[in-house]
Amino acid sequence: MEKFNVLSEIPPIAPEDSFVLFERHKMDFTFPIHIHNEYELNYVSGAKGAIRVVGDNIEEIGDRDLVLITGDRLEHAWYNGHKPQDAEITEITIQFHPDLFSSGFIEKNQFYRIRKLLEAARKGVAFSDETIGKAYAVISQLIESKGFKSILLFLELLDVIACDSEYRVLSQYSMSADMPAQYDSRRVARIMKYLNANYSRDITLEEVASVVNMSIPTFSRFIRQRTGKSFVNCLNDIRISVVSKRLIEEPTRTISEIAFESGFSNLSNFNRVFKKKKGMTPQEFRMFFFKRYMII
Repeated sequence: MEKFNVLSEIPPIAPEDSFVLFERHKMDFTFPIHIHNEYELNYVSGAKGAIRVVGDNIEEIGDRDLVLITGDRLEHAWYNGHKPQDAEITEITIQFHPDLFSSGFIEKNQFYRIRKLLEAARKGVAFSDETIGKAYAVISQLIESKGFKSILLFLELLDVIACDSEYRVLSQYSMSADMPAQYDSRRVARIMKYLNANYSRDITLEEVASVVNMSIPTFSRFIRQRTGKSFVNCLNDIRISVVSKRLIEEPTRTISEIAFESGFSNLSNFNRVFKKKKGMTPQEFRMFFFKRYMII
């Protein structure tokens, strides 16, 4: 199994453009896994059963899909998967420059939700069906608009999706670049920094609780309230993200070697955790990416 790289796409957006919009009607997804510097909001309809890949996240999509990607090295692509062969796909892509909100504009209080969303989307964000409906109503107007009105509609679109309280961060990391996570709580940031530095060895609950000077019961409640996950799940997420990256970038290493070096001491437990989080076995995950990466 040879080592491979990702196709770097050069989007046709001119420096003088605030954003560009493409509407395509097609029967199949044919573009390989790729990366680009531009931010991208991608809407897909009519492709229920297709597979969406964002970083190390692989999901089967419903009839409508809306994803925002702002990570400049975050791999992404859509594949036919279980989509019916005669399905007619509508795909609308909006790309904009990362520096569109430069000079402190995005730092204003009124842009807090949008700023937070753009940060989260460094790992890819998928939106709820309700928000997709609201966003498409704005996108439909945006397709027909020009000039300054198009800018107002574009900002309205960003506000609509930023107000989605149910949006999901997709990738645990970008397989081509490490992207440090941002946390609202300094104590959560300290905990995650500690786990990221020590995931490869056995870590106890008591040990991590002491990092933030908490008792074990208080720490357990705190981490679940702030992250929505137990301590074990937080640690396993980090370990699985490391494993996923190594499965792709170190194709000659055995899966068991990678698992043990990433902090898993039991292979059966590792396989169970990996399949639960990824929906496939480590071997299936590795082969999925190997077959779909473009060798350049």
